[in-house]
Amino acid sequence: MTSINGREHRVVLEARNITKRFPGVVANDHISFTLHKGEILALLGENGAGKSTLMNILYGMYQPDEGEIAINGRQVTLSGPSEAIAMGIGMVHQHFQLVPVMTVAENIVLGTEITAGPFLARRRADAEIRKISHAYGLDVDPHALIADLPVGAQQRVEIVKALYRNADILILDEPTAVLTPQEADDLFKVMHSLTEQGKSIIFITHKLREVLAIAHRVVVLRMGNVVGETTPAKATEGSLAAMMVGREVLLRVEKTPARAGRPPRANWPWRAGRAGAG
Repeated sequence: MTSINGREHRVVLEARNITKRFPGVVANDHISFTLHKGEILALLGENGAGKSTLMNILYGMYQPDEGEIAINGRQVTLSGPSEAIAMGIGMVHQHFQLVPVMTVAENIVLGTEITAGPFLARRRADAEIRKISHAYGLDVDPHALIADLPVGAQQRVEIVKALYRNADILILDEPTAVLTPQEADDLFKVMHSLTEQGKSIIFITHKLREVLAIAHRVVVLRMGNVVGETTPAKATEGSLAAMMVGREVLLRVEKTPARAGRPPRANWPWRAGRAGAG
């Protein structure tokens, strides 16, 4: 167990020595970590560090070459996303998996439709979607067309879609990459609401400030390996950046004070004009 906000929480997911190889590269090299109930775990690393490959394994889209996954203490084999969903895992991809010409409700229930005879039970579906939206602070209109929604609203639809399928573990793959600062703040409020009600979140990112602002715990990947684990209380942007790249990083640009003055004579426009006129 681990302590989150002063309360002990059990392990809900454990990755044990996960290894994934592609031709010419080891994307994940014996990666191990745990996720606890009610926790936001930030998985931090540069592009190419192996974060998305690892999450695709946890969602059943890839199969590990070595290692194992345990959900609530039980070892499982995830041969596809449908099995991951059945185990209570939901994933919100960086590029949304939505059908633009369909409504919010149609996208959310797609593949799990509630029917009344041969017809879709729209009122029951709408009621369930509104119930989930209200419970977690997710504002979605079941009747809106996806094509008419801004990016932040489409992301909320993806989260509701996962919750509609009874996800207890949510994987958010670079969720703020497509959001405005205000939309990112709204997402963080939703994430807090989810964890306060017992959901667990893996937050994939390379943005240091967001990690320090939102995460309970941080696991850092570099070149397919886990190179460190810490908490925001014990970390700084500098220490996290150093773990990500393997050396000290200067996070500010050193510049000399600006001074007003005339440009070099060779760059004067009338001199260039004269040179071209000959």
